[in-house]
Amino acid sequence: MKLFTLLQEGRRYSLVWPVKPELNSLFPENKIVQLTSLGFRYLPGLAVLTAFFQLTLLGSGFTGQILAMMLFILSLPLQGWYWLGVRSSTRLPPTLVSWCRQIRQQMREQGVETQAVNEPRNYSDLANTLAIAYKQLDKTFMRPWL
Repeated sequence: MKLFTLLQEGRRYSLVWPVKPELNSLFPENKIVQLTSLGFRYLPGLAVLTAFFQLTLLGSGFTGQILAMMLFILSLPLQGWYWLGVRSSTRLPPTLVSWCRQIRQQMREQGVETQAVNEPRNYSDLANTLAIAYKQLDKTFMRPWL
């Protein structure tokens, strides 16, 4: 059951995380979120297509290996959600906690309503703060930290 909750948390985290180009150099989440969404879009078709070609070329004697290969290809996006689920509950390092506090302070100064939680604890809190900041603040709010 824990595996399914991790996958669900990873999916929620991927929907909340703001995929912005300026965050590419700071966090690996951008790449993982983009690759996971591409994987869910294209890998099922690729798995069926490669299984068809392998079955045609190799014959039915390799059905076990073909099914194993298909399951591996289909599991790649789930691995992305698993990583994101683990990452979302990981505690923030002290430097990111202070950075998140500064962003929230800047949001309060501009009159943007922040969450009830004042102390960011994990990457999920950071993702929520960044998502609100990107929606409510001007696009230059990240410039001092880059």
